[in-house]
Amino acid sequence: MTVVEILRACFEIAVLWVLIYQLYRLLRGARAGAILAGLLALVVVCFAVLEVTEARVLQKIAALILSPGLLLVVIFQPEIRSALAKFGSKRLIRPIFKQREEKKDFVDKVVDSVQYLASKRFGALICICRNDKLHEVSQNATKVDALYSRELIGTIFFPKTLLHDGAVIVDDERIVCAAAILPVSNRELKDRSMGLRHRAGIGIAESSDAVVIIVSEETGCVSLAIGNAILRDLSEDLLKDRLNKLLNTNAHANDQDIEENVR
Repeated sequence: MTVVEILRACFEIAVLWVLIYQLYRLLRGARAGAILAGLLALVVVCFAVLEVTEARVLQKIAALILSPGLLLVVIFQPEIRSALAKFGSKRLIRPIFKQREEKKDFVDKVVDSVQYLASKRFGALICICRNDKLHEVSQNATKVDALYSRELIGTIFFPKTLLHDGAVIVDDERIVCAAAILPVSNRELKDRSMGLRHRAGIGIAESSDAVVIIVSEETGCVSLAIGNAILRDLSEDLLKDRLNKLLNTNAHANDQDIEENVR
């Protein structure tokens, strides 16, 4: 086997891995995944019946109508349209340093809003999605679907509003929903000053890869939960540093760094 053949094989494996992984991300938590599973089951049953009955003409017609490519186009028409739109957008073809600059702007917005909440002693729970989109949590929450801003976050967590209890779910720099009920961690916490809000933040961090920011209503203390770790009493600069590391492309490589620092 020549070097060229080895490189070609590695390239093909890499492309297949990327395609399979992207298909998995598309199907996970999506209604289209259930539809695809149902159609695949129908195709298997149809071809089994046609094979037993030896209906060759019907087999050819079914093979044409139920071809995998045609099924994927029909089922994922909205997703394919959205993907093509993103591919052709300026945002996707900007230089890498420009994308990092945009992510830094988002982090600045988050830090600014968290500092505002802490200064006002507004209790808050902000979950920033990464790979896990927290669909199950978002389903029973109040839909918002708006760009992230300090003004909107401050309004949501104002103590006299109906939405201040629960968590805000943020994905792709947008506030997806508010008043979300999160799973509470069952582990014993050494710090007795951490209440139900902290347990909920730790609980969702343990069960997903979300970056969770918690603002204490009693003390204004800012905490950051990720995985099995929680950082307490973060300054503005330290919070900004952690978020910049966690929300970039190497996010999971930085998760272990934070957990090591906590230990």
